[in-house]
Amino acid sequence: MNIAFGHSNMDFDCLGSLILVKKLFPGYQLVRSIRIAPAAHRLYTLYEKYFDCVYPKDISGSRIDNIIIVDTSSASRIKEFLACIKNSDPAIVIYDHHPAGNCDILGARLEGKNRGANTTCLAKLAMEKGLSLESEEATIALTGIYADTGSLIYENVHREDLEVSAWLLDQGASLRLVKGFLDPIKEDDQILVLNQLLLVIQTVQIQGNEILLSYLELDDHIQGLAAVVEKIMSIENPDAYFALFYIRKTKSILVIGRSQKHRINLHELFAKYGGGGHQSAGSASFTGREGPGFNQEFRSYLEQALTPATCVRDIMTKNVCTLAETDRLLDASKYMEEVDHGGLPVLNRNGEVSGFITLRDIMKGRRASQMNAPVSAYMARGVVCAVPGMTMREVERIFYKHHIGHIPVVEEGRLAGIVTRWDFLEYKKRRQDFESSPAEKREA
Repeated sequence: MNIAFGHSNMDFDCLGSLILVKKLFPGYQLVRSIRIAPAAHRLYTLYEKYFDCVYPKDISGSRIDNIIIVDTSSASRIKEFLACIKNSDPAIVIYDHHPAGNCDILGARLEGKNRGANTTCLAKLAMEKGLSLESEEATIALTGIYADTGSLIYENVHREDLEVSAWLLDQGASLRLVKGFLDPIKEDDQILVLNQLLLVIQTVQIQGNEILLSYLELDDHIQGLAAVVEKIMSIENPDAYFALFYIRKTKSILVIGRSQKHRINLHELFAKYGGGGHQSAGSASFTGREGPGFNQEFRSYLEQALTPATCVRDIMTKNVCTLAETDRLLDASKYMEEVDHGGLPVLNRNGEVSGFITLRDIMKGRRASQMNAPVSAYMARGVVCAVPGMTMREVERIFYKHHIGHIPVVEEGRLAGIVTRWDFLEYKKRRQDFESSPAEKREA
């Protein structure tokens, strides 16, 4: 008997992967987890006949020759399946898009690549084999990709996620159905928790990262808390969000995290508490701790564990071309042409930034036949400046709020550097290039 399964508490990406395994490997029997994530349960119920799954207890006692595991390479997440596989020494192949170093399933051969969604890896195989999908299968697969990539806007998105999504649309995937499945905030309990969290959320700066933190006590566990966390993440758009829940009935703690920065790796962060997940999504749950005490401990842990965010100091140009207040407009025009700059900071006699002048300002002087006038007569005053430790989020806000292209960087009253819109865009591009395919960059 050949079987295929994913992790416990199956989510959209796990289901999308399994529907493609069924197509790629027709002789394999799909085995479902006893638990399906609340947000994905409706999809599974509607398309149950396409999966044709059995439960782990149904394979107990059968001789298993081959196993395919999807969307996890962690033994702790497949305990319910392993407990039913006896008297067998099967060959195991894993299709997982998580970091390869986390595999602890003995004897397994690891396939797959670091992509935004695990479904992408298997859909790429289906494309290469020239397989055709039914529209229902394509819809299930596309839902898996959209769920793990934030509808293709998360920074974990790879070119293949886009390529495969286009192919699935060609195969008849319904975006209308995908959108319906991915709207997870439907239950009254979820809406109540959402409103409660919005009242208690705190925004804090940790190592230059903008972090949302919340602590909430619940009488009993509520299904779909992860979907509530994701909704708040999309509303507030922080670098990361950590929601701590204390469940009074079971005296247990549940921590759910979401991140949109490569430097904040949730899989690694939650490992300390026996949890895990993806780089951008993770959780941990345990008993034996009081909620308020752990809340304080976890905040201290984040202070130590989070990597400092990129700041102005890391991207600014240090050797800055400048002008003096007393320079003539004519000389300023020639100098700006020589250094090929569209604007320069202006310094007073004490070496302090007192203004900023652009080619447009100089054109005003030229039209008024005032090219012998001092720069101070036409420069912009009240210059918006940055400091070396300012975060990229703060820099971005300055560009958008003031509609400027250059931000002088001042330290202890003296000019220390300058950041331009080009510098900022290059930083964003470098970060995207690094974060989109870390596995490929390690191989390179």
